[in-house]
Amino acid sequence: MIERLENLLQLVLLGICAGISLKRSLTTKKHTWAMLFLSAFVYFLGDLYWQFYMIFYGETPPYSFIPYLSWYASFLFLLMLIIGIEGGERRKRYHNAFLWLIPVFTLGAAAFYTSRGVGIIDAIISVSIFSALFYRCLGALISRFKEDSFKNSRMLYILILICLVCEYTSNITSCFWMGDTLLNPYFWSDTILSLSFLLLPAALKKAEEE
Repeated sequence: MIERLENLLQLVLLGICAGISLKRSLTTKKHTWAMLFLSAFVYFLGDLYWQFYMIFYGETPPYSFIPYLSWYASFLFLLMLIIGIEGGERRKRYHNAFLWLIPVFTLGAAAFYTSRGVGIIDAIISVSIFSALFYRCLGALISRFKEDSFKNSRMLYILILICLVCEYTSNITSCFWMGDTLLNPYFWSDTILSLSFLLLPAALKKAEEE
């Protein structure tokens, strides 16, 4: 019951994010808003498949490429949003030694996932997208956090980083399922991810004020 309610809450919050972003995309004609809409919408579709499976079969679906490809695509669109905000520029000052820990983490997580039955192709996709997004977000926050020109964008980067961390937390905790209870950390991390998506339109609007 808790899992179904949490999935339903996520669908509602993602739907709100997608609706706001679509409206802003149509009125401003900016591709950053289109990217945010697509990110929320494809994540919504993955969740919708998950929810329907639970309704029809009464259980959590086994690993399936259908929802996971939707979720990977969602983060790919967030990466494209960040690239759009930065104007496609790859900043040299993002070459911080700390950023070398990103591939260590993503490759380690991918190795763990494959040991739990995730396909090699899925692991490669997740490493590629998540590593690039971690690099963009952490690199900007480390290098530019105190810059006045970056202050309006901080929350956007922080929220996307929270989404990334929660996605990993949800995936890892789902491998050690603690049952349909509020003590299960999966539900808390997934809820935080949902709330972060809800706040992304406001953060993107503020970032575009720079």
